[in-house]
Amino acid sequence: MKRYTFTLDERLVNEFFTPVRSKKDVVSLLMKSIKLMLVNDSIDKSRVKGQLTLIVSKTSRLFYFSENKFFSISFPFLVIENNGEFEFSSKTVKIIDSKVTSQVIGVVSKSGFQDVECALEFVDPIVEIADFEQLFWPFLLNLFMYEDGYIRYDYDEKHESGDHHPLNHYDIFYSSLSTFKIGLRNRLESDSMLDFLDSNSICHYLECAT
Repeated sequence: MKRYTFTLDERLVNEFFTPVRSKKDVVSLLMKSIKLMLVNDSIDKSRVKGQLTLIVSKTSRLFYFSENKFFSISFPFLVIENNGEFEFSSKTVKIIDSKVTSQVIGVVSKSGFQDVECALEFVDPIVEIADFEQLFWPFLLNLFMYEDGYIRYDYDEKHESGDHHPLNHYDIFYSSLSTFKIGLRNRLESDSMLDFLDSNSICHYLECAT
């Protein structure tokens, strides 16, 4: 297992911790994260407000940490690191660079991207790129088909409501049709979440109430 850590200032925390409500939000988040890791700028310690951690293993994941909220998604790309410089690739795109990430963000961020009523409206912005980037459509399709494994931890004083909305809890999934909470007795540390989602570590257990 390899672990790479990137610091986030207040602006980046605000950008990365916007609510995830749909797959296009996950896809956009992945692309923005790759942009950050490609640049890999250092941030003065006094300005650090959060952290992005990439775990590369059999089940690679991205972890996002702020003061009261942690979340994670699976990372579906190959990673090569050399002296702090990163290269990312997939089965369809050999080099996922700033251009590729910008193209994807441009498509998925278009107003009404997932709500169009006409198939041509959905296809038009993709065709504009696919005409000269033949592998763009397979790459985008794979992004929307991959299992993102979203999970979030909240320390939520604002909405705490006994066992219905515990102060410390996991939120599993992100859509209103599927999401549910798992309460935690104590505040979670970032390393605990890393361990919890590490397929090579021993299992964590949920205790049944008696």
